[in-house]
Order: sequence, then structure tokens, then C-alpha cells
Amino acid sequence: MIGENVVHPRAFDIGVAVQVDDGVLVPIIRNADTKSLSELVEDYNRLVELARSRKLPEDATKHGIATVTNFGTFGLTWGTPIPLPNETLILGLSAGVKRPVWSEETSTFVPVTEAEIDLTFDHRVVDGGGAGMLLNRISELLQHPEAL
Repeated sequence: MIGENVVHPRAFDIGVAVQVDDGVLVPIIRNADTKSLSELVEDYNRLVELARSRKLPEDATKHGIATVTNFGTFGLTWGTPIPLPNETLILGLSAGVKRPVWSEETSTFVPVTEAEIDLTFDHRVVDGGGAGMLLNRISELLQHPEAL
């Protein structure tokens, strides 16, 4: 949003929260929707290295539409991420926790690693139905990464 106007993005530029010595920097992966998984990983690794060495270009942290943050790296199993100003949403990933889940096949409890994923979004831009469908799709892809 810019003022009272909804601006539709021309590209899906996604920020990734990177822990640095004195806080967090959020470099942007540009045109994330047009890249393969290997290209996304390459961009991510390059941006993390630049962020941690404080060598990000000035425009590398501007004009993203969403951010992905992983507060699970601190052992947290739940959080409420808040989108940055002028962003539409933020996806938060928590730490995985082993839990017993009943297996109908073996009639026993089996250990399964589960993690919370949280999506906070701006209702002025995205409605709850669209956000729910997005979160469901992300969950499916995390459970079946071969579908990427």
C-alpha cells in the first residue's frame, strides 16, 4: 500500500530475515516467482553472505512485498511476526518438535517432527481466504519438497 492506494506488484520480491551481530537485516530476493529452487537457494546464500559481512548494496533491502523469517533457529516454537512497513505479509517458521502421532497402519504412536508456520498479513491487501490458501500451499510444499 502507498497511502490509501493498493499497489499491485509487478514482481514477487521476497525478503529473507538474516541474523547479524547487532540485529536483523532483510535482503530481498528479486523476482522470486520466476526462479527455480536452485536459483532461489543461490540467491539466498549470496544475500546471507553479503548481509553478514555488511556488504549489501543499498537497494538490496528495499521494496519487498513479503518476508520469510525463521525464529525457530532460536528454539522458539511459536511467534507472531509483523510485516515490515509497505509489505503485505510475513511468514514465520518455528523450531521443529518431535511429537507422538497415532499411526492407523501400525496401531502405535510414531514420532513425527512438527513445526508451526505463521502467516501475518495486511487485510487491506489480502483477504483471509487468499491468505489461508497461500498458507495451505506453503504447508503442502514443506511436507512434499519434491513438488517444488
